[in-house]
Amino acid sequence: MKHSSDSRRLTSPDTLQATFARHLQQGMTRKAALHLTIKQQVTAGELPYLAKLPPSRVLAARLGISRDTVEVTYAELEAEGYISRAVGRGSFVSYQQSTLIGRELLAADDAESAQLAERELSVHGRSLLVAAHVPHTSRASSLTPSLPDLRLFPIDSWLQLERLAVRQYGERLLGYADPQGLVELRGEIIEYLRRERGVKASVEQVIVLTSSQQALSLCTQVLFNPGDRVFVEEPGYQGAKKLVQSAGIIAQPVAVDHDGMDIDALIDARHRGRGVYVTPSHHYPLGHSLSLDRRLKLLEWAQQHKAWIIEDDYDSEFNYDGLTRASLQGLDKYQRTLYIGTFSKTLFPGLRIGFIIVPPQLIKPMVAAKQFQDGYTSALPQMTLFRFLNGDFYAEHLRSMRKLYKARLDILHAAVHQYLAAWTRPPLPQGGLQLVCPLADAATERRLIQAAAAQGMKVYGLADFYTAQPREGALVFGFSAYTPDEIVKFIKKLSSVFSALSQAD
Repeated sequence: MKHSSDSRRLTSPDTLQATFARHLQQGMTRKAALHLTIKQQVTAGELPYLAKLPPSRVLAARLGISRDTVEVTYAELEAEGYISRAVGRGSFVSYQQSTLIGRELLAADDAESAQLAERELSVHGRSLLVAAHVPHTSRASSLTPSLPDLRLFPIDSWLQLERLAVRQYGERLLGYADPQGLVELRGEIIEYLRRERGVKASVEQVIVLTSSQQALSLCTQVLFNPGDRVFVEEPGYQGAKKLVQSAGIIAQPVAVDHDGMDIDALIDARHRGRGVYVTPSHHYPLGHSLSLDRRLKLLEWAQQHKAWIIEDDYDSEFNYDGLTRASLQGLDKYQRTLYIGTFSKTLFPGLRIGFIIVPPQLIKPMVAAKQFQDGYTSALPQMTLFRFLNGDFYAEHLRSMRKLYKARLDILHAAVHQYLAAWTRPPLPQGGLQLVCPLADAATERRLIQAAAAQGMKVYGLADFYTAQPREGALVFGFSAYTPDEIVKFIKKLSSVFSALSQAD
């Protein structure tokens, strides 16, 4: 990226200091506060296109934080497309437009109006803007974790079931639907979960939603107040952390080890929490399962403190060792667990159907919140999905994908050991849709990811899943959405990039 000499006006650290201090007061870590501060000011136009950011050493000294924290934050913002960096020239704002307010439709003369519109958003509105989703990179430039392969979905069978549903039910599927979801689909979901996941609930406790994100959003509305504290896994799913924070709720990180979330650390936490978000079947992204001992401790803690457990069972279907891991909800005799599921990983994200299983006392408030949020989930895809589940199409597709993804995992694992052995030798996981490849340390992770980015390759690191700066480092590769040729080609190219970096050193 070229910068003209008149575009290099250096942004003063004072421009960032006040907003950074405010975010710290809200309970954020230094890294999260700095990331949010820069992102907010960039999207609002307070740091305009081509503005030069302070050098990491200068900004770190002014804010009283480590230079590493600034460097990692700059690297993340570069990967997200908000800034660009060039050795010897510095870091510049590269963000030009915001599709959230239609800036791409505005003429250049209207850019100032677009910036004013963002400044006039509410505090919550701006926090949502900052937490907004960053689109996936292209297939050729990344091995994005946790994506299904859509090329092998049986679309002809799906369309046939959809046509049959319209012919049979017609008007019922084209009009307004039950905010809780079609009873046929809810019944099929609960039967599947009882059989496969050990869930203990009735049809009345199932609410059909558009996604797991909507389920989390409803939880933040119904269960917690701004300023409440919710424990989250560290590392963990950033979408959940950002959603919690956007609602004014404090996301309190809790460390994860080979037995899942450290429940003793949660119990001993200085601040009391009103809830906990956990992925007990397959921790995201590390893949560890929460041990039985810790599950029981967590359930006792929730009962004792009248706290809520949000169990996200996002990809439990993809176990490759043949073992079934029962849900946390099925162990909960106290009715403190809300179980979230989705068909985005097993079928396709565009289906926009997920669900939440709630304790009996939360059925009415959750359905009411769903109704006020978006009315209902479209009935036609619900009925089509019911037929897909009921007619054994789902079971057959799942068996096929499980076998296919295991083969692709094996190919990725072998390719990493063949071409990246100088940097990492990962163990073979027994489930999930990503391979975590440990590195020597966090500094190595940053160097490798920056080298890949310079060649137009997006590589995910363990830091992408942390709120704070981790001491350890790792690369996180997806495999489920990619063919064997695509996997091997990407890893071989990455090996060349990493080797060139080593030679330069």
